[in-house]
Amino acid sequence: MSRRDRREQSPERDRIESEQDEPERESVAALKGILSRIAALLKPLGLTPNEAANLVQRMYGNVLEVDNRLVGESEEKRKQVLTSCVNQAEVRREDDQLVIDYPSLNSA
Repeated sequence: MSRRDRREQSPERDRIESEQDEPERESVAALKGILSRIAALLKPLGLTPNEAANLVQRMYGNVLEVDNRLVGESEEKRKQVLTSCVNQAEVRREDDQLVIDYPSLNSA
């Protein structure tokens, strides 16, 4: 592909990328919140690297499920609920198992 061809396709590529940015930003924001929560729990719960990675996967899976339930809601409402779910989730150790209690969607 010549330089000229790339320049001509650039506005189309920019449009496609800008359409993809919004959900990506929400995902990145949710993931950052989850990582912050897990980092704060490393020492108090004595998490191993595998346990921490598993918690990130479980919490992110919950974020995706909640986000799917909020289809049709405004972006602001979705962001507020997702942030609340991450911030209000309680993680504890019960009989050597990690348990995550998520807030109900009604209280989020």
